[in-house]
Amino acid sequence: MKTRHPLLLIGLVVTFASARAQGNALLDSAQAAYARGAYADALALYDSVYQEQTSAALLFNIGNCHMKLDDVPHAVLFYERAIRLEPGAEDIRANLDHARQQVVDRIHELPAFTLGSFWDRLRGGKDEDQWARRALWSCLALFAGATAFLFVRQGLVRRLLLGGTALALICTVVATALGAYRVKEVNDRSEAIIMLPKVDVLGEPRQGATTVFVLHEGTKISVLSDQNGWYEVKLASGSVGWAPPGSLERI
Repeated sequence: MKTRHPLLLIGLVVTFASARAQGNALLDSAQAAYARGAYADALALYDSVYQEQTSAALLFNIGNCHMKLDDVPHAVLFYERAIRLEPGAEDIRANLDHARQQVVDRIHELPAFTLGSFWDRLRGGKDEDQWARRALWSCLALFAGATAFLFVRQGLVRRLLLGGTALALICTVVATALGAYRVKEVNDRSEAIIMLPKVDVLGEPRQGATTVFVLHEGTKISVLSDQNGWYEVKLASGSVGWAPPGSLERI
């Protein structure tokens, strides 16, 4: 009876290692297929890996396959998913911009405040787990500095400890805030891509309602709500309407 837990642990480790090796083999095969121009085969292999795991690099490669197959809406969708995981990646951003140029609709965005590429690199340079680890280490440094400050009597050392403790506090707050922001950003489901060649966006969530504007495949929209399969959508320009069921896929 006592041997069951060690055997179970060994079995889990072996299973995990086997699954990881299989995933790496599929990725190697997908990259080889892409290199020889077999984009449909590469896409099928990447999709197999996508069923088990995800990463910015994997989503980027899936987007590249769709782009090579002239499937612009799916290319935009996967580039958007990739850039969400790694906002500061210039290669993903470049391919996304290229894919957007193939989209028919040109939406004039409302003016918005942005911190630019520095903010993209800062928030996207670490995933939520890395930010959590940084917050933990900063918190430990804060605790150690505060504890030492209580026992040290020498004036200069106390001032240095006070400064270091204050810095650790700032780092803890920043890392925690950015980690929480990244979790919210990655899990956000309020944006979507139009997947059909042409979509009539209506004034009400029912067939026969007045068409307020028309969208085409690859256009990015915000989803405000849904009702009986219909999606209340909003453009970057501020226009609002209802898109029919099956017309979009959330990022």
